[in-house]
Amino acid sequence: MKKDNIRDYATEAFRFYAACGKLTSEQLKQKVYDEIYTASKKEFYRGGSGMPTDATAYAVMAAEGALHDMEAEFRDIIAVEKTLMRIREPERKAVEIVYFTDADKPIQGGDISNRVHRAEIEIPASERSIYEWLARARRIFAKERGLRVTKKEYKKVCSSKTKKCDIMVSSNSDGEESR
Repeated sequence: MKKDNIRDYATEAFRFYAACGKLTSEQLKQKVYDEIYTASKKEFYRGGSGMPTDATAYAVMAAEGALHDMEAEFRDIIAVEKTLMRIREPERKAVEIVYFTDADKPIQGGDISNRVHRAEIEIPASERSIYEWLARARRIFAKERGLRVTKKEYKKVCSSKTKKCDIMVSSNSDGEESR
């Protein structure tokens, strides 16, 4: 399998989605919010001081802070959801067999190839087809997530007359371009 610049990131995003129970981003946000809110409210009351309104405000701030801290994870899940909607059934099945299996456990050497062989039998499809489908799913994920996919894109950005770094340097703190 040829390594690309997004393979590990995309693989872990698919595995994270599965480890979270294949919840949508909105369901996961609600679950995280509820758990942090409840835990924070209990923790506030355990301290023994304060009014109930203080506990509620504290719990809301803690839950909103947790949601903010997990923004990248939510964006990954949204990109995975969109990817799964865009790929065909045999590709989706390959992603599920290879990436969703034991998603809560670290990947060991040979796990991916063993799962690919299992997918060959279950789908059925050739090993080459499975690897191509997984690569296609990773590319779609990367585009949905807004990641740079190829070196060609990097060369395109860096070879333009106005380089991205020139634009960033000439911007002021308000995000407006200096003139």
